[in-house]
Amino acid sequence: MGYTEYHRLMEEAFSLDARESSIRECGITYKTYSFSSGYSRHLPGNLKASKQERDLLSSISDSEIPENNRFRYPVFLPEGVKTVDRAIILLHGLNERSWDKYLPWARELVERTGYGVVLFPISFHMNRMPEAWADPRGMSVLSRDRNRRYDGQECASFANAAISERLDNMPERFALSGYQSVMDLLNLVNHISSGEHPVFKESTEIHFFGYSIGAFLTQVLMIANPGHIFDRSRVVLFAGGSVFSHINGISKFILDQHAFEQLRTYYLNESSWRRKTLKSYVEVLDVKNIARAFMAMLSPDYFSALRERTFSAFRDRLLVFALKDDKVFPAEHIFEAFDSSGVWVNYLDFPYPYTHEIPFPVSDDPVTAARIDTWFDNVFTEAGNFLHEYKIYGFA
Repeated sequence: MGYTEYHRLMEEAFSLDARESSIRECGITYKTYSFSSGYSRHLPGNLKASKQERDLLSSISDSEIPENNRFRYPVFLPEGVKTVDRAIILLHGLNERSWDKYLPWARELVERTGYGVVLFPISFHMNRMPEAWADPRGMSVLSRDRNRRYDGQECASFANAAISERLDNMPERFALSGYQSVMDLLNLVNHISSGEHPVFKESTEIHFFGYSIGAFLTQVLMIANPGHIFDRSRVVLFAGGSVFSHINGISKFILDQHAFEQLRTYYLNESSWRRKTLKSYVEVLDVKNIARAFMAMLSPDYFSALRERTFSAFRDRLLVFALKDDKVFPAEHIFEAFDSSGVWVNYLDFPYPYTHEIPFPVSDDPVTAARIDTWFDNVFTEAGNFLHEYKIYGFA
């Protein structure tokens, strides 16, 4: 059985409502756990929200949205295994609302390593966002309205309407919700490594598999590295790794043109974002290291020595995959990000139609499906061997 069949099986069998379940055909068990975020107080209110946002998305402040503050996350384990002493935290892409495409990724990492794999949702993503934000009817209304408001608009769709409207109105949300995600992850890591988590033994090693914006978030954690807690961590970055200024987030599945241009203007205008966001980070939240790490991942010109020093230190514990046809995280910019660090970057071009958003499509054509299965197996064999055996293998 290959990726295509595993994807179909797991999509049908998986549910976040299940406290514990086995998918025997896939050789894994998964358990779900509740999580409460304690880092929502700094999130923005709705005073700057547009009428469209208040009517179609939320009439309450971000800090009060219950789905974002209390949620469940799954942990995947080898079938029959109760506890482990190694964890892989898998971080997803921007504007994701379903774990479906990641289920076979998690299964494969469990199969290749024997570790526990945690699928943890970023703030206001996956099951941390209200269901209304994913409603095609309501979001189509919002998307059409955004097309009317902005001349030359591109890539507006019901799939990206909610996140586009929210970041367009308040681009500071990108940093502030990112801060919440980082602090939630640090709490999760502490919970795991302390032995308080039911699945993980005390002093469990923590490793990461970051995809897309999840790779960006992983790099922020690497650079901040509070208390040197990630000094033993190994990291795989897939279809990600470049700084923000070299990302093209204009996509029907990610952000529309106007929202992404607003985001770029806000964060790449140094005085603007320093004044409005960094100041509150440092003075109010006392997270200077995290703010500096975030800044280092915005542009090649910001804290470049810190960024390069971190990547060099992780050189033997960092494996990167760049995709030739990736329009969101272009391969050449991923290479640039690691050019002076000595980090090996695997350059891939799959022999089937793919995109950044869907690197491993599910195909009904047997020939295409066989190719996808083969290349999925190649990538995750490489990633699994690296995470498990702490070696870099040459990619054929």
